[in-house]
Parts: sequence; C-alpha cells; structure tokens
Amino acid sequence: MDFVLVHGGWQGGWCWDGVAEHLRAGAHHVFAPTLRGLEEGDVSRSGVDLTAIGEGLIDAIKQQDLEDMVLVGHSGGGPVVQYAADRLAEKTRRVVFVDAWVLHDGEAIHDVLPKPLVEHDREAVRHSADRTLTMDPNVWTERLMNGATPEELAAVVDRLVPTPFGWLSEPVRLPRFWSAGLPSSYVFLRDDNAVPRELYHQMAARLREPRIVECDGPHEAMLTHPEEVARALVIAGRD
Repeated sequence: MDFVLVHGGWQGGWCWDGVAEHLRAGAHHVFAPTLRGLEEGDVSRSGVDLTAIGEGLIDAIKQQDLEDMVLVGHSGGGPVVQYAADRLAEKTRRVVFVDAWVLHDGEAIHDVLPKPLVEHDREAVRHSADRTLTMDPNVWTERLMNGATPEELAAVVDRLVPTPFGWLSEPVRLPRFWSAGLPSSYVFLRDDNAVPRELYHQMAARLREPRIVECDGPHEAMLTHPEEVARALVIAGRD
C-alpha cells in the first residue's frame, strides 16, 4: 500500500519515522511530509491557516505523483487529509483517522474541541505576534506522551514548534468529501487522555461505516508505540 502519513500540531513529518520504518519493512511505500507552517527552524508561520496547510499537502502529494493512496491523519491532521481527499478523491483509496478530528463542511477544529481548550488557545494567541500557539512541555509530557520514557521525551520535546492558530480556527471547506463515499477507518489509541475519550467516538460516528481498529499507546503513539501503530495502519488501510 501507498501511505501518506499526516501529523498533528507542534511536530513535523519526522514524528512518523518509526512507523514508516516498520511499514517499509513490510514492503509498503510511505510519504510523511511536514505540513506548511510546521517546519523546524526560523520560518514564517504568520497567516498560515487550514486552507494553506491543505493546499501545501496537495502540492506535496502531486510532486510525489502518488496514486491509490491511503491518507492517514492524526489528531489535527484529520481535517487536513479530509481537505486533500476532497480534492484528490480519484487518487484516494481510503482515509484513516488516528484519534483525529473529523469535520463537516464549514466546521473548524475549535468547533469540536472542549470549550476550556478553545478558550485557552484564544487567550494564548492574543499574546503571540505571529498568531501561533506554543506547546507547554508539561502538557505534552502528561497528556500527549503519557507513559513515555525520559529518553523518548528528550528526543521529541526540543523539536516541537509553534502551531499556527489558523489551523484550529479556520472552517474547512469540503464541498465533495462527504458525497464522495470514500472508504474510511478510525484508529482508537487505548491510552489517549488528551481529551475525553467520548470525543473520539463522536468523531468516528460521523463516518459512514468506518473500519474500527484499536491500538496501544497515548495520543502520540507513533512516537512511543511505532510498531503497534504500523500494524494498526496496515489493518485500517486494507480494502
């Protein structure tokens, strides 16, 4: 299978490195790009929104000349793969969500997140010159990589980058996604406590007869349980 692995906020395509290694060992092709505005280093993130991120992913896919691909979105990457699948339906074999947000046309990620998180983001961005959100290392450790070893955390925390607020606040435009009838899957991460578990079940319930797969690991399971995530993606991506 040809997998396109799309990351969530504060990280880049590198978060899939361990998963990609296991998938490639199973003779699968993997493309894990870093989304626009999430590059490492001194880059401009000002004005980057969900549309810009989605268009950047589409450009990257076209450059790879991919066909019959399994689009995988983790967390905030869910709406990004929806955006790409909407415009590349003829090239999309299946859309897989890994504890990811599944949006209706005209919805923003902030429309489905718990209100306290949304209010926190809005307050934080008021103090940001480029309208980005910086991840609190303690939140990452306790809620996103809970259970990770000190070595796993050390390899990740220093690489986290600010996330453009527009990724969360801009409504996504999906004129074709819901009518295209693309096969879908939803992977539940058993140890994810980033948000209340029922929210992920609400997201999966929006899909039409999704294949449900469960996998060990916290919200950032690709970093802590790469072999298990790779195995779950193979099951989720099959016809």
